[in-house]
Amino acid sequence: MSTQRFSFVQTKIYQIVFGLGFFLFGLSVTQGMMRGNKKSFQLTIGVSILAAILLSLNQYYWVFAAFLFGMSNGRSLPFVRFSGGELGSIVLVSMFFVRQALHRDTVERTNLTFVMAAFPFMAWFCLVWALHPAGLMVLGTSTMGGRFYFLVLLAYLAMFCFSQLTFGERESKWLVVAVCCGYLSFVLDVLVKGGARGLLSGGGSSHYEVLRLSFVAPVFLCRYTMPEILVRPRVLLPFLTCFGLSIWSGNRTAAARSAVVGLLSPFFLKRDKAATFAMFVMVAFFLGIVTIGQGRIWNLPYSVQRSLSFLPAKWTDRRLRNAGFHDEFRAEMRRLARIEIRRNPWMGRGGFATSFEEATWVFFTNTGRSFGEGHAFAGNWHNVWLGFAADFGIPLSVAWALFMGYFLLYGYRKFPQLPPGSWMQTAYLYFYLLGVVEFLNSFFNGGHTSFTPALFFPWAGMMIAILNGNDRARFAQAALPMAQ
Repeated sequence: MSTQRFSFVQTKIYQIVFGLGFFLFGLSVTQGMMRGNKKSFQLTIGVSILAAILLSLNQYYWVFAAFLFGMSNGRSLPFVRFSGGELGSIVLVSMFFVRQALHRDTVERTNLTFVMAAFPFMAWFCLVWALHPAGLMVLGTSTMGGRFYFLVLLAYLAMFCFSQLTFGERESKWLVVAVCCGYLSFVLDVLVKGGARGLLSGGGSSHYEVLRLSFVAPVFLCRYTMPEILVRPRVLLPFLTCFGLSIWSGNRTAAARSAVVGLLSPFFLKRDKAATFAMFVMVAFFLGIVTIGQGRIWNLPYSVQRSLSFLPAKWTDRRLRNAGFHDEFRAEMRRLARIEIRRNPWMGRGGFATSFEEATWVFFTNTGRSFGEGHAFAGNWHNVWLGFAADFGIPLSVAWALFMGYFLLYGYRKFPQLPPGSWMQTAYLYFYLLGVVEFLNSFFNGGHTSFTPALFFPWAGMMIAILNGNDRARFAQAALPMAQ
């Protein structure tokens, strides 16, 4: 980005605004400390660390935001009660507009294609929010729907900010590294806090502690094809580690994520298509042997059984018998979602009602009602399309379908323009194929209604930033002969 000088008057205005804001923050912290409020100390430490990191990164502040997006939306960070996704959006949006105001950064490219494609979704989303003010209650009450509204709104603004940035070859590599480091940090954090013992024990439980590694393994598959990975030991070892632990996690989506990306990437990269297909046939044959022997010759650990439970086999664990890919509680949630849609097909039940963490387990344990009802009460519908319609009405599902259709078609059409073998191509393909996997998963899973757009919007913005960098490089290359 280029930088313009600002006038003496503008400088004084910015200094006064910054000084006033700093004074009010210091006054609030001082009052909290005088009252013995420990949160004031935590807030001071957290803001100081965050400010130091952002100042050291300067114009590459978005690297830290990308790292926080990798920390996911479901984890609270130290000193601040925000998840990685929430804080990542706050950092990116605030720093983008502050730099626009203070440093007069000029946007080299303006590509709002995904921002405009998602506008109908956000318009209906905000309309339901405005008509149901109970969702504004964020703190101090058991109804915390407002937090999920802000999560989606911040993610949408983050997509806008990313789409105004320009990522070249170097920035694209940093982007991938930052996001993957966020996922790895998440896994390390939960293991240090007590998950390692359960992971190593191999007991009768799933190991969701390592679920985020399924977002790291696809990076290798977007950079290399499977035959190329096999001849690169330094790439093969970390890939097998991430892929193996993804299966060990017990999450079926995590186990399938690398498989889908690995199968699609050769068609985008245009190399090793036949060899990759042959390798997948061999893997399918191996899985066939594993499932045939399950319960007859050997018993796989529960987490592995759960990852492979969509395949026909003699599963010995009672929790997996006759469940397969479609668990019973998913069918119950689909039934409950249809009830909500029939009650109000336009607005659904009126947005987010409760806290996801609170409702799923507290409602389930305190009322004695079914696990599926607990998930539905929390808005964790395990079906994005029915979930959107149940929470916000059928128009929101239609608007999301329009955005997803544009995301898939536009992303596919723009990919051939990227330089083959570059980090720009790798990063773009990585976020695009993650979007494809999440789209396929949206019919069976999807988590809470707010988490799906909170994932997609930053990915879409990062893809546009890479396209901006590619357009700038092509323009510079075209202008070089004219200058000579």
